[in-house]
Amino acid sequence: MRFDFVARFAAVLLVCAIGIAAALSFFFARAHLDALKRDLITTAVGQASAALQPSIGRGDVAQAVRNVEDFNPLVRGVRLYSPAGAPLYPSTGTPVTGYADAAIAQQNVVQSAPHQAAGESLVTAYVPLAGPSGRYVAVAAVDVSVGQIEAQAGEETNFVVASTLIACGVIFISLLTLAAAAQRELNRSSRAAETTFLQTMQGIATIVDQRDPYTAGHSHRVAEYSVAIANELNLSKVLIERVRWSALLHDLGKIGIPDAVLLKPGPFSELEREIINHHPSIARDILGEVDAMSEIVPCVLHHHERWDGRGYPMGLAGQAIPLLSRVIAVADSFDAMTTDRPYRSALAIDEARRRLHDGAGSQWDERCVAAMIALIDSERVRPPTEHVQQFGQRLSAQAGYPT
Repeated sequence: MRFDFVARFAAVLLVCAIGIAAALSFFFARAHLDALKRDLITTAVGQASAALQPSIGRGDVAQAVRNVEDFNPLVRGVRLYSPAGAPLYPSTGTPVTGYADAAIAQQNVVQSAPHQAAGESLVTAYVPLAGPSGRYVAVAAVDVSVGQIEAQAGEETNFVVASTLIACGVIFISLLTLAAAAQRELNRSSRAAETTFLQTMQGIATIVDQRDPYTAGHSHRVAEYSVAIANELNLSKVLIERVRWSALLHDLGKIGIPDAVLLKPGPFSELEREIINHHPSIARDILGEVDAMSEIVPCVLHHHERWDGRGYPMGLAGQAIPLLSRVIAVADSFDAMTTDRPYRSALAIDEARRRLHDGAGSQWDERCVAAMIALIDSERVRPPTEHVQQFGQRLSAQAGYPT
């Protein structure tokens, strides 16, 4: 896991934050605008009612209407109707019935739907007006410009939207900063754990190799060859790391092989070969106790299986053998052929190449052999050119034992 996770997390979070911010800002701005419209219309209607009410029956309606229109910039016009809807002021107006009747019947303001007049959006509020006797004697129709209200509230709405988006942006940046810091720490811990794990595997492999005086450095070379083959096969990084660890530990089971057999300087008898062949199962028993090794165990257990099914410990054949085990099998055999053994000297690299080629499809997976041969031909894989001092000899010399 690297910063690509943080990048994906940040992108998703950014989209969600912007979407939520836009939705919330639109909702609150719309709710605020609706409330503002209601308040301003109510104020305009209240002012008109207060100005017109005293003029009813006194003959100064025209002046009262002018006062309302001049006083409130949102009012575009005022008209008076009788309770039956006949025009009173101006007297040449068009009669209205439904709204006037409703206002009188409900004894409350009745508001029309928004409509266009002279290119402007208006709402008409019908207000019942009572005469000196207390009875409703007229209905005032007050045209209020909702378009102007929306224009005046536009800047405030933009401010609300911008503030919401900025707040979400600050929260997003804060979360991203925290996530990035956490990811960096996680990466650092992961790298440290991986380094420690690999060093531990290398240490264990060294212990195994040092126990056998004829295979010093064998596990490390097999790991190197296996990684090269895996790269040649274009395996994923995960599988390449897994084959590295598996190859380092492929001979771990030799810890359980008696010295009399493991350190024998000559060819093995049938019984001794049977004992030696048990080392993959021993490795499985050791690694199987560690949960972190669960994906490595099959690779180690089956690295001596053959493509034709004549291998051990389970006699698997073909595709039934885990791919990484097939990779390790080729790498293991190549190193065994190109290094000294008690019963023979190291083979020339051309001879090792020939034997790999001849065994493809019977002992080894053809794909893995082809990858190894490509590495050999391009000289990207080379066996050790110098004799490696044997651990057994080194121990004898340092301890003062005869060699």
